[in-house]
Amino acid sequence: MSALQKTIMKNKLPPKVPRTSGSKLAPFSGGRRKDYTPVSWRNYFEKFLDLETEGGIFRVYLSPEPDIPQRPRIVTLHGGGYSALSWALFTEEITNMIHCQVVSLDLRAHGETQAKDPDDLNIDTLVKDVEQVLHKLYGQEMPPIILLGHSMGGAIAVRAAHVPSLEPFVQGVAVIDVVEGTAMEALASMQSFLRSRPTHFKSIEHAIEWCVRSGQVRNVASARVSMPSQIINCSTGQLATNEVEDYQSELTPTEPLAPAPRGDVIAEEGEEGEAEGEGEGDVAHFVKPLDEDRGMKYGWRVRLAESERHWAGWFRGLSAVFLAARAPRLLLLASLDGLDRDLTVGQMQGRFQMQVLTRCGHAVHEDSPAEVARVLAAFALRHRLSESTHWDEHFL
Repeated sequence: MSALQKTIMKNKLPPKVPRTSGSKLAPFSGGRRKDYTPVSWRNYFEKFLDLETEGGIFRVYLSPEPDIPQRPRIVTLHGGGYSALSWALFTEEITNMIHCQVVSLDLRAHGETQAKDPDDLNIDTLVKDVEQVLHKLYGQEMPPIILLGHSMGGAIAVRAAHVPSLEPFVQGVAVIDVVEGTAMEALASMQSFLRSRPTHFKSIEHAIEWCVRSGQVRNVASARVSMPSQIINCSTGQLATNEVEDYQSELTPTEPLAPAPRGDVIAEEGEEGEAEGEGEGDVAHFVKPLDEDRGMKYGWRVRLAESERHWAGWFRGLSAVFLAARAPRLLLLASLDGLDRDLTVGQMQGRFQMQVLTRCGHAVHEDSPAEVARVLAAFALRHRLSESTHWDEHFL
């Protein structure tokens, strides 16, 4: 057995695979213009299903099923304002590392999901949606499940792990960049952040460019597939993803979004350091480059500002519920600064695994999909939830 094989066996880490992530963002003034044309979800998922529950019709994107039925299903739950397609690049990475299937859900009022009451974003309602979608998808033959959530989706994942009908099948809980203490503190400034965003975009490419240059997502490749699922065509009322496959570029090389100093723009939760100029190629402030008076064609799918009454309920008590979960737990953060007291004590006691991925914004899984996939794959292998796709080559 070679030294490399011994090292891999000791660490129980899957081998590295080629990254799908884009390169680091260049400053505004340098380099060739990036490609902001949208990319179809079909490049990353095999199919989608629209599942009807008592709450409405929920869109679920699926990667190919694993060869062995009892391999885990990684159920991904996105953050507020995002969509199931924010997990696209992660899906490609994780399915290349371990035997699994990714089940990516558009939550209530997001993406292609059509809820009967889209304004009801109460945490209990969101958890019930996940429970009903999974039972609709699998019936009485529920497979092993790893719940993986980002921000608001992390709060849902943690609570879904305690649902009696799901708990026996939940073999792992992983949350990305959400900690009760810092999340509750950030709520006071969330409305200011939402007001700082442009309300409309003249094209899908403009929306993708804003997404990247504002730092909402720092990975161009991810933004090209995820951003169209966050905006709608104001004329048709349809999600922009429906236009991607036949999309014709509407931008010219001389039509970039213009940066300028702004005092009323705040960074997203977990990005304060980068907003002060620490990140390479990051831009701290933005002019709202677009408005409804200039032929704007696309607007936001989700009106997050109108859901404020539900925000505190998403995160209140989250740390205690996370620590009480029966299944193994994983916490991925963009920064150590936000770890609250309960989680600090729990981490010192070894009650969960924690990983900090630096040089990422709040959307860690979009900025560094390969690294997030490697951490989750190692977590799954450590707890014997799956096997490496390269087992024969590297472990025998």
